[in-house]
Amino acid sequence: MRKSARNQPLPLAEVAVLRSLSGTQLKYRCHALYQAGWTLSAIGDPLDKQRSTIRLWVNSVSPDLTRIEVPSPVDKTYVPKKIPSPGVTPADRARMLELAPLARKYRSRLPDDHSATKANYELTALCLSLYRSHVTIQELADAAGVSYRAMYRRVKHNGFS
Repeated sequence: MRKSARNQPLPLAEVAVLRSLSGTQLKYRCHALYQAGWTLSAIGDPLDKQRSTIRLWVNSVSPDLTRIEVPSPVDKTYVPKKIPSPGVTPADRARMLELAPLARKYRSRLPDDHSATKANYELTALCLSLYRSHVTIQELADAAGVSYRAMYRRVKHNGFS
């Protein structure tokens, strides 16, 4: 799987080369840059072209015909955009498993002091707290023993849009 170095602009010398090319030569050069690890945005920005256009060019070139020497990104380290999930602690998991069956019995007509109402509010507060700390909905659903859709509704309809 190809991973790109993000947020790196092309070197000025390469920008000059790209701007001097046209037609199939430009497409081959873009393909070679992409294979070297440059992002579609980094290639398209100096040409004032959309990423989708550069992607079309890259995909239209026969890979075995591309033998062009191009600069590589300085640091090919992949920088993930998403913040990694800290996960659900065993204590939180145990509490969620304890609350989920009670919260399932919650109905809006139940009084505020009913055990199902209290469990529902506590489970929602716990899930929202964990979700705000970047725990994924799937991890929350697995921890509580409910479906993804049920956890999505609990989290998204109670404070997140």
